[in-house]
Amino acid sequence: MYKVKYSSFNYYPDILLISNIAVGVIFQIEGNNGYYENEFNLMQRKNKLFSFDEELDRDFTRMFLKSIRENFLNFKGEIKEFTRFYVNNFKFTNIQTRNFDSLDEAKTFIEDTTKYILHPTQEAENKMTEAEKREYINNYLIKTFSTVHKSYVFKGAKNRDKITVDFMVEDHTGKKIGFKVINNSPQAIFNIRSYVAHAWFNKENLTFIMDDDMESEQKYVYSLSREFDNETEINAILKKDLVTQ
Repeated sequence: MYKVKYSSFNYYPDILLISNIAVGVIFQIEGNNGYYENEFNLMQRKNKLFSFDEELDRDFTRMFLKSIRENFLNFKGEIKEFTRFYVNNFKFTNIQTRNFDSLDEAKTFIEDTTKYILHPTQEAENKMTEAEKREYINNYLIKTFSTVHKSYVFKGAKNRDKITVDFMVEDHTGKKIGFKVINNSPQAIFNIRSYVAHAWFNKENLTFIMDDDMESEQKYVYSLSREFDNETEINAILKKDLVTQ
């Protein structure tokens, strides 16, 4: 059995705001046979970080990222003892844990998770396709919820009153939640409104999974959700945050 603990390393231009960009992902592998390894995978296109915050000192930031990566690769303690010291503009997300039967499975998970979380800043040849991202999300949900269905249809009171979500999950209480992937496009807001209206009228629980550069659309969903009663839960989460919170 191999246990993989991981955390996304994010940069916040303003520590009081939620806007951030993932600059790296750290992994700690532990095996029952005494196997132990740390990995720290950084964004490949660092200019994305400097475009995100033009006030960053490029040379210092590159040196800082190289230094923290080397420190973690040589670190011998528990991962939480490393991440807790970074609490300002650069900080780690909550530590997540996954278990695997073999080292190969653990390594595949690390490769896929790196590509998924750092997708916007990867070189083109290392980016996931849309199909690969959805399959990664599906595998993550299967590990998290007791039941997962793909391309699930929520039906309303009338025959034509229906929406199709990418995933429908059930938790241990039997509560159903639909997950709809929304990519950044001119039709995004229109699609969001349509799905929200259906969920509201039919008392459905709906979570949007959005591209990492759709923070304004995420805030829009939050503003709509405040108008609903407790019978309907409408949420929005960025793709990278789905697997790191």
